[in-house]
Amino acid sequence: MTAVSPRLPFEYYLLDRVAFEGGVACRLGGKLVPERVRDSDGHCYRFVGFALRDRTGRLDVRVLTPGEWIVAPDLVYVRETYDGAEDTARPQSG
Repeated sequence: MTAVSPRLPFEYYLLDRVAFEGGVACRLGGKLVPERVRDSDGHCYRFVGFALRDRTGRLDVRVLTPGEWIVAPDLVYVRETYDGAEDTARPQSG
């Protein structure tokens, strides 16, 4: 795994202030992982897995596919469009 460049801050890929929705996708330790979350703009995201970290412990956002975002603690969700399809829009990073 390669290290995340300082020019690619993982904070740009974090969703915060999300509301949990739907059923339970899985358990992580003693906590339930919701199958869906909704952000403050009303966009819906579906759980797809766990975020990877590089050898220094930083979140490795280069392995995210377009439309994927991280929700604490290191959960990966993909944005869904109104018809349930995955959204492949991803902001450009410098």
